[in-house]
Amino acid sequence: MIGSTAKTRFVAFVAAMSALSNALAFLVIPTGMVTLHMIQLPIVFAGFAAGPLAGGLVGFFGAFVMALTLTKPNPYIIFGNAILGFLTGLFYSRLKKLSRRSVVPQAASVLLAYALQLPYVYVTDVYLMGMPHVVVMGILGVLLVEDLISVLISHVILYRVDINRLLIR
Repeated sequence: MIGSTAKTRFVAFVAAMSALSNALAFLVIPTGMVTLHMIQLPIVFAGFAAGPLAGGLVGFFGAFVMALTLTKPNPYIIFGNAILGFLTGLFYSRLKKLSRRSVVPQAASVLLAYALQLPYVYVTDVYLMGMPHVVVMGILGVLLVEDLISVLISHVILYRVDINRLLIR
């Protein structure tokens, strides 16, 4: 049974990562023809560090600013990021024991989560938001790059700090 201190730390961690994700929505990294947004970083990090529930919650609560500040607000981003966070945490909790090098199961977890999130993003963007197919394909490519960058940054942080141990201590 999880004690009340651990629950409080978990809630605080989810709240802090959600706030960071929302703040990162304002950080735009221009890379020529496309721009990168790093709101996935806290979502992926939470999934790795604290499991699927944390990843899903951070994905849900951490995507509000991005979803609502676009030129044409897209509420489906909220659920898409919740899917990404939950599945990343779920796959990583299953795969992390398979390799001594944690970056391998981390990358595999995000790639699997991305692959399962992809149909949701495509359907909601093309059929519900009315975006052209070509634009959505470009968005999916950028999302893959952002997710992989998030893996690398999360890996470096988690290599140094055991967040899960801090949450349940």
